[in-house]
Amino acid sequence: MRRTFVKICGLQTPSDMEALQGVDLDAAGFILVPGRRRAVQVDHLRLLLGMLPPGTMAAGVMMNPKREDVKKWLRAGLDAVQLHGEESPAFCRWMKDRFSVPIIKAFSPDEAMEEGVVEAYAPWIDIVLLDSASGGRKGGTGTRFPWERIPEVEGMWFRAGRPVWVAGGLNPENVGDLLRRFAPAGVDVSSGVETEGCKDRSKVRAFVERVRAHDYRQVCKTN
Repeated sequence: MRRTFVKICGLQTPSDMEALQGVDLDAAGFILVPGRRRAVQVDHLRLLLGMLPPGTMAAGVMMNPKREDVKKWLRAGLDAVQLHGEESPAFCRWMKDRFSVPIIKAFSPDEAMEEGVVEAYAPWIDIVLLDSASGGRKGGTGTRFPWERIPEVEGMWFRAGRPVWVAGGLNPENVGDLLRRFAPAGVDVSSGVETEGCKDRSKVRAFVERVRAHDYRQVCKTN
């Protein structure tokens, strides 16, 4: 069975963490970008990490961080880093060499297909997160990019052995359609499982259940 990787991002309160309990997800994401609405501070991050369901990966979302910031956040107990800025291949290499943690690198569809980008980044990152870009802001926009671009991006990165996850405008109502049509290796959601800015347990559960229902149907097709 190919299990679709599910990440719930933008967690910021104990109530958000409680919404994850008993849900079959794979990772939780924490915004570490100053000025963003869902950003958390290091002491608060430690509190939230202590509430993670067992076996759940903790990913810190950073944008153009300084090396000192990366060290500080990883000492707090993160398992992975998600980069959403203009981090260079050299920076990704430093991070991989220094910490040996999984690195998720966000690209817009245009960025992911630029000439030479696969060759430059693939040795130093583990996962490509395909996200929308709006008004010069990459990620966290709650908007959807044209999904029809997924197969071409996947084809380029598949040859380098890097899976592609999809983010941007996902919610319990449309994630099933995404998986049925394009079956990316992973999905990442934040505002799509919120009500009034807080994680909604019923939406989180519905989102994950629809992903797992897709996984189950794929198993049935192959048996």
